[in-house]
Amino acid sequence: MTASARRLIVYYAILAVVTVVVVVVVFAAGSDEKTQPAIAGGYDVAPPAASCTGPQVDVTQSGQFVGLRKPDGTVLSRARLRDGRLKGDVTCAGGGERALVATVAVKGVLAGTLGGVPLRAELKRDPPAPGALRPRPPPSIAGKYKLAPRSDCLGGAFELEKAGGNAYEIKGGTGRLVYSDGPIAGRVTCRDKSVRAVTGQAVNRDLTLTVPAGGTATAPEKVAASKQRDFTRLVAAFFLAVVVVMLFARLMGAAVARFRQPRVMGEVLAGILLGPTVFGLLFGDLQRALFPSDVIPLIGVVANLGLIFYMFLVGLELDLSQLRGRLAQTAAISNTGVAIPMLAGIAVALPTYTLIGPPSNGGFTAFALFMGVSMSITAFPVLARILVERRMLRRPVGALALASAAIDDVSAWFLIALATAVATAGGGFDVVRTILLAGAFCLVMGVGVRPLIARVSRAYDEAGRVPVTWITAIFAMVLLAAFTTEEIGIALIFGGFIAGTVMPRHAGLTEDVTHRMEDFVVLLLLPLFFAYTGLKTNVLLLDRPELVVLTLVLLVVAIACKYGGSVLASRVVGLGWRESAVIGALMNTRGLTELIVLNLALEKGVISEALFAALVLMALVTTFMAGPVLNRLDPKNEFGEPVGAELDRAREETAAITPMPIPEQSILVAPQTEAAVAQLLAVAVPLATSEPPRELIIARLIEPPRGASVRGGLQTERFQLAEAAAEVDRVRADLLARAVPARAVAFTSTDVGSDLAKLAEREDVDLVLLDGRRPFRGDGVPRGEIGSVLRRAPSDVAVLVAREDAVIALGPEAPLVVPFGGAEHDWAALELGAWLAAATGAPLRLLGASGDGDGDDDASRLLATASLLVQRFVGVAAEPLLAESGREGLLQAAAGAGLLVIGLSDRWREEGLGPVRHEIAGAAPAPILFVRRGLRPGALAPRTDVTQFTWSHVGAGVSGVS
Repeated sequence: MTASARRLIVYYAILAVVTVVVVVVVFAAGSDEKTQPAIAGGYDVAPPAASCTGPQVDVTQSGQFVGLRKPDGTVLSRARLRDGRLKGDVTCAGGGERALVATVAVKGVLAGTLGGVPLRAELKRDPPAPGALRPRPPPSIAGKYKLAPRSDCLGGAFELEKAGGNAYEIKGGTGRLVYSDGPIAGRVTCRDKSVRAVTGQAVNRDLTLTVPAGGTATAPEKVAASKQRDFTRLVAAFFLAVVVVMLFARLMGAAVARFRQPRVMGEVLAGILLGPTVFGLLFGDLQRALFPSDVIPLIGVVANLGLIFYMFLVGLELDLSQLRGRLAQTAAISNTGVAIPMLAGIAVALPTYTLIGPPSNGGFTAFALFMGVSMSITAFPVLARILVERRMLRRPVGALALASAAIDDVSAWFLIALATAVATAGGGFDVVRTILLAGAFCLVMGVGVRPLIARVSRAYDEAGRVPVTWITAIFAMVLLAAFTTEEIGIALIFGGFIAGTVMPRHAGLTEDVTHRMEDFVVLLLLPLFFAYTGLKTNVLLLDRPELVVLTLVLLVVAIACKYGGSVLASRVVGLGWRESAVIGALMNTRGLTELIVLNLALEKGVISEALFAALVLMALVTTFMAGPVLNRLDPKNEFGEPVGAELDRAREETAAITPMPIPEQSILVAPQTEAAVAQLLAVAVPLATSEPPRELIIARLIEPPRGASVRGGLQTERFQLAEAAAEVDRVRADLLARAVPARAVAFTSTDVGSDLAKLAEREDVDLVLLDGRRPFRGDGVPRGEIGSVLRRAPSDVAVLVAREDAVIALGPEAPLVVPFGGAEHDWAALELGAWLAAATGAPLRLLGASGDGDGDDDASRLLATASLLVQRFVGVAAEPLLAESGREGLLQAAAGAGLLVIGLSDRWREEGLGPVRHEIAGAAPAPILFVRRGLRPGALAPRTDVTQFTWSHVGAGVSGVS
């Protein structure tokens, strides 16, 4: 047995002892702990205390922390509930403060004193569900209402119509109400024909009405009325909410991506900003209009649907084959990264439970388990994206972190299932039964469903895609699995996750299935989940020093134990301090996975809304901090591969298969699409085979899938990368067979433009040749990866813009046309055009504008000078071509070109192409090669000044530098 093996055995033994001790001690102590009685809800306050609070009070509660508010949301008191006694100061509606002392006399009744006068308040309304809108009076109460319970006086429904001013008529003429920014008063004719005075309150879309005794009624009635709307209007309101959520999520995702943060965390932040913390606080009326109370349940349904399919994608991405060769190290880091924060969460749950824990199913056990799970989570998708962006996947530290996170992910979902079972089942026998049913479900999915669904792999191989019938079967399997786990008592999401894990591991199949559902899930459904989470996240509930301190304590515990546990395990398995610190920073990311856990805990009633808000903040901080911490630990990215490492491997591969000498100079060919490969080679090969010879470097840079920041996307990337590598390898083999020196690489890039510029600098490239898109011909400045290469690459850059079906065949029948005005960028275009003409035999034409007859602005002398220089340096006869002055003449002269070569001004960032070049580019049917001069001096431009012509002003009678 090796020393490292003995060290691991001792380490596991110590960890096991610590785990047993903490679990036994904490759960033994917690079994006697009780939370405060539930007192949240709407109360009717009896006189004389009502003179201070008003007749109705809404009570909110997070453990010991209790808030008293008027129905319109005005805060009356922040009180504390301990051992059944409620104490605090109440700010009266008319001003002044009074001391509150009350107890729960009987269930649903608060009795005590308020400023020395008797207090009695009876619970009449259930507390709002998490995510309910902040209570505010609506601008109008007109509409249809449904009453619950049914009223003996008013029946089961009524409709209010605006009658002028603040008055509203009950449709049918049975009553008239006056509404004034919350309070309601009026008279109604009851069903027994008696006329009674009615009072009440309007909040959001709900009315609470009090009908006094009278007629045949011997007791007063208190009823709640909810505003109804037609189904089509409800659907329309839901669609509006979806649009707002989707667009704001994309906006915030793009915003945080500029700071090199995961895009998904921007979408999470968007959901929280749309909630009561910011949007509801600043623009409450607008929030209620966009997210009315009857739309929020619809958002919840669709959000859960998205969550189920997201979990399916996560399970589909899971690849345990990456554990090969490093199982001992991986298991130690993952197990410690789960165990230590799990134990810390369980331990911190002991004092937290009595402070802020709600009465819940499962009691302290479920609370402690969810607290432990929330501390131990690692967000595998977020970690995977960080590794990809930092190019760490091929390096030992990155591979070890990824494998550890994969085990962590699986462990977390099973722990979540256990915690949910405890919260749902209640008693010990029911918990055991739920766990056994969950085990049976996993067995059936693995042994029964997996072989059946494996047939889809054969169907894919036969058809090259997943048939629609099988897609339907897969969707049905996911939904049925979610239904089954919910019925068992372990949550919908677990079924989606298990459905993903039993799918066959086939790269093409995985990519096809993912492609079918990813856009809909990632762009539409998941942002609704983030919004649904945000509507339930009210950071304003952390409004007391104790709660702020508790939030900070939870944050410190989460970071110290997850980070510290991972560092400790990494040291035990033999890694250095720096490597261990990097792994700790990576494992400390929590992301979307944490939000799923917290939503589940809140839904099951295991944690309170204030604790939910505190833990959401913890999830955000620990995820956002990962990038900056890694930058401090590894500022030069020494744990990641440098851009271009693939080129070194490609050089070795090429040297192994051909004895051909490799030229010192090179051309970097970077096709952005498969269709552009042949087009770019039609330009690159003649340049490479001219004198001096140049090596062609074929580089396909693959951008991550759209949903990669959410689900990881590693399997999809591997599939796309394998296809791209096969494609460029075929191109390299063909070039080598034609005696053209070539290397070929394909790799994933999160910033294609920047990486191409780095490759150009690293390899001392003469020319970067890439394909553009039709938007490059627009009025604006080139942006995206093309703009980045033009801005950063030190070499010359040529961008080919052509239709996908265009065939570029340079030769005697396909002239090269260079619009020429004598500026530096025109000389750059002429130089490249001249070399192409010399290599292909294509006629070279220099296009200029004829003057207006006085010779001052005629381009003849300039074109003649350029033609002589081309003849001298390249040995190619260049034909000057004078077009009639004006845009139309130039466009007509350029119409017969086989390839247009156009120079880009060094002011392209501000000017783009310029008006005339823009018109030529837009109207010419020929492919266009835009050329931007690099840092090296041109071979053709004369040292002395020559006449320069401004293409942007042709026909306008203005001369200058273009």
